[in-house]
Amino acid sequence: MDENTTSAAEVNLMKAEEYRDHPDAGENKIKKRRAGKKLALLIAAAVVVGVVAASVFQGVSWYRAKESGGAVSKEPISELEGVFQKAVVTVEPDAAVGASVTDVSGVVKNVMPAVVAINCKVSKVSVGYDFFGRGREQKEQSTSSGTGILIGQSERELFIVTNNHVIADAVEVTVEFCDKTTAVAEVKGVEENNDLAVVCVPFDGLSFETLRQIRLASLGSSDDLKMGEFVIAIGNALGYGQSVTVGYVSALDREVTAEGVTLDLIQVDAAINPGNSGGALLNANGEVVGINSVKYSDTDVERVGYAIPISEVLPIINDLMNREQLAEGESAYLGIVGKDVDAVHSKSFHMPIGICVTKVGEDSPAERAGLHQGDIIVGINGRTVATMEEYLHVLGYTRGGTEGTLQLKVLENGSYVDKELLVVFGYRGEGEDQ
Repeated sequence: MDENTTSAAEVNLMKAEEYRDHPDAGENKIKKRRAGKKLALLIAAAVVVGVVAASVFQGVSWYRAKESGGAVSKEPISELEGVFQKAVVTVEPDAAVGASVTDVSGVVKNVMPAVVAINCKVSKVSVGYDFFGRGREQKEQSTSSGTGILIGQSERELFIVTNNHVIADAVEVTVEFCDKTTAVAEVKGVEENNDLAVVCVPFDGLSFETLRQIRLASLGSSDDLKMGEFVIAIGNALGYGQSVTVGYVSALDREVTAEGVTLDLIQVDAAINPGNSGGALLNANGEVVGINSVKYSDTDVERVGYAIPISEVLPIINDLMNREQLAEGESAYLGIVGKDVDAVHSKSFHMPIGICVTKVGEDSPAERAGLHQGDIIVGINGRTVATMEEYLHVLGYTRGGTEGTLQLKVLENGSYVDKELLVVFGYRGEGEDQ
């Protein structure tokens, strides 16, 4: 050790002397040094964690984007393992990575095989009058176009959901797939009050090449949408073929009325043009969150479009896919007299909206199930019913003799609680619900 070198022991002695002479100053210096070391350690740890997290995020995002093209990608119809005995569609949340708002080509590429163009031949009968006031029926032939979404399948058929007004009055419905092939579709079921319809195409009418290219749509949750969220609309705009528009969610649960029917819809600023009806409203993951409807769009205001929330209508879509055409006397019977509780009555009497049971038939399916006067029916087999008209409509396509469920609001201790009853439906020939 040379004369200019200070040993560690000497340094420690010098520090001890300094601390004795100026204890406060020495303690402050020690505290500062300790704080500096802690800060340095925290910064280093933060840098390490940040680098690791960024690497993991970039790696996962790159891999998922590479695999999915930025959106959900379903297997080809021809390669799906098995088919449903009963077609049921459900929401599939968090299935893919989000897309960049500046480039949605990956989303569009993967979703387009699940979207179809719908073209209809429409026949309407009108009455014309001559100079002498004599009436004569006249048939008017026209065409209309819209869009559909491949939503499910059974052993024999492929199901496509669209708007009811797209196929209303149609004498022939033709579907065009992503490979430009066409097939004649049959109407499976319609719900006018919700502007929904399901059409089906038999598998034996489709080539293997088409089955290899088309996909079933992946569904997101419209309940999770937020105002300001980015969305994509795909549809057969103006009947010219599939096109894409983008925008943002402007409002949720927007109450809109058209032709006497009121729905709570998603409002978007993406262009929804004629022909877009029945098309897909997608989130950034490429999941269907709504069904576009021009019927409810405001043509007087620019960039105001509406879509039916997918989560609210899934029970209806499942009903439509599995609906049977029942002969007279085969439909269901419950055995009640009911009265609508609308929004006005609900507010005035503090009752839930639904069907208030005013009378239960003796030895009826309703009595055997345990239904009582004053109970409020709000659903049948998971399908929401708010009026006697909807109630009778649902019973009309429900087969008598089958088991089902009733969703109720029952008054207990001064407040209404949710209850569900199991019921075996009777046959409509046994009596009438009213």
